[in-house]
Amino acid sequence: MRSTLRSASLALLGVTVALSANAAEPVSAASDLQSPSDVSTRGSAYSLPGGTWAFDLGALGAGAGDAFAKLGVAYGFGAGVQLELNVAHASVGLLNATARWHFIDTRYFDLGARVGFWYGRGQWFWILSGVTKDLVSKVDVINVPVSLTASTQLSRFVELDLGVEYSYSTLLGSLGNEDSIFVDMQLGMSRLALNPVLRFFPTDSTAIELGAALPIFTTIPRERGDIDRPFSETWAAEIGLRSRFARGLFGSLRFHYGKTGEELYGARLYPSFDVEYRL
Repeated sequence: MRSTLRSASLALLGVTVALSANAAEPVSAASDLQSPSDVSTRGSAYSLPGGTWAFDLGALGAGAGDAFAKLGVAYGFGAGVQLELNVAHASVGLLNATARWHFIDTRYFDLGARVGFWYGRGQWFWILSGVTKDLVSKVDVINVPVSLTASTQLSRFVELDLGVEYSYSTLLGSLGNEDSIFVDMQLGMSRLALNPVLRFFPTDSTAIELGAALPIFTTIPRERGDIDRPFSETWAAEIGLRSRFARGLFGSLRFHYGKTGEELYGARLYPSFDVEYRL
């Protein structure tokens, strides 16, 4: 499975790099990556404008919502409300939905909330095989992440986002003391974390993003009592480049570091990418 994901990601990564070469020229649009129509909703307080659709294709993501692969569909309903689904996860037995609300919007300060719901039924994970499939088939997982994020544009070239997220998780079934793919994907653990992001905008169509996940506590639910995981095993950092290739078309390339990558992809340092189209 890992080799297939790596091959697919390398092929799509080539497309991303090729498009990036064309992104060097300014886009003829009356907006930039800090404008409401083009701003990133990942790790920020912002949401899609009303009446806007977004389709997101990605691979090798770091979080629960985009681990392994992402085929996201999102829609902005207006008044700062957005709903999104990861169809790729749903196709393999992991049902999920996330709602966002950008409820404070001022010139200097923005505040947004996000709540998600994930339900994974082990018996539905048809892409697994062997011992892993037997282990996962014994459990179901429910994960409910809730976050509050403050965003401020410090200047024309700098944006700061600070999020606080609590994820509640419960495993239904018998797992014993073994970890499962749900734990590797961060779905089978409860935690409270700070998620700071610093973004630099050297041009209207390019953003450099520095982010981190800094858990205050992390626990894995077990039948005989929860297991605490230390900070050294759960923190993560990333650096990324987000570009606008054309009106409504965006691409991101990120490099992540953390133990989660070792559990998911076999390496603590690994790349991820996504291509997004808004209309």
